[in-house]
Amino acid sequence: MDKLLGKLIDSFSVSGSEEEAKKVIKEELEAAQSDVIEDKMGNLIASAGEGDKKVMICAHMDSIGFIVSYIEDNGLIRVEKIGRFENEYAINSFVRFKNGTIGRLCNSGKQLFIDIGLDNKVKSSDKVKVGDTACLVGPYIKVGKRNVISPMLDNKVGCYILIKLIRDSIDIKDKKVYFVFSTEEELCGRGARAAAYNINPDYCIVLGVEKAKDMEGSKGNVELGKGPVLKIMDKSLIMHRDIKKMLEESAQKAGISIQYSISSGTSEGGLLHKERAGIKTGELDIPCRYKHSCSEMVCIDDVESTIKLLKQII
Repeated sequence: MDKLLGKLIDSFSVSGSEEEAKKVIKEELEAAQSDVIEDKMGNLIASAGEGDKKVMICAHMDSIGFIVSYIEDNGLIRVEKIGRFENEYAINSFVRFKNGTIGRLCNSGKQLFIDIGLDNKVKSSDKVKVGDTACLVGPYIKVGKRNVISPMLDNKVGCYILIKLIRDSIDIKDKKVYFVFSTEEELCGRGARAAAYNINPDYCIVLGVEKAKDMEGSKGNVELGKGPVLKIMDKSLIMHRDIKKMLEESAQKAGISIQYSISSGTSEGGLLHKERAGIKTGELDIPCRYKHSCSEMVCIDDVESTIKLLKQII
């Protein structure tokens, strides 16, 4: 993996505050001489190719986070969650506010607080205001032979893949491909829905991460290093049979191993496929251990295989 993923991870992008991530993506696309537009929802959309058939490949650039709801007399900062995740995965993590203030996430019962090391409300209020947002922070490190650990790999790794695809997609002749970096996925997929409505694609592939369950005691069959994951079904979407066939045939031609999952969660695709008169939609995921923590883990081989698979489709 190159420095690009590190730059994406370091950019602040809590849902609704994606400006830093957008700046990094715009700079990368400008360097690749790719035209990009920003729509009213803040989505970044690049396109390549020609043809009547329209394909949309979408990755959300926002991340889970926290928003300040109250500052206690003892200086602790009461926060609410932005996004859907379990408290246990984030407790005791370091967090960073958009203005750079660092703190530690703690809890009392079900209520979450951020401790920035100050002992009264006045001092804390000088650093942080009600409505400010914070994200998880941690190191970006390589472990083992081919794995990476970092916060916010969900879904900076999807944005990384899109940028790599755009750099190599200049000569598409038989279709128009739209690469969408969407906003506010953690807030009910608002950005991607607007993009899908405007583009009205024939096919849509959503890029995300899927919980790897290859640790001892975990149930499921998704493993790191075994290839990208076709999410066959979740609570909001059944992958369209044409998308499934397209992905399977492309994987076979490219010599890539794939995995399958059925999830109990929901997805961005569950919203996209209902836009307009309906859009053929499916989700392709990177296996990820410890999802929604400050130490998410993915395998470089899975990322590279996903890029190779999508290039075959394009």
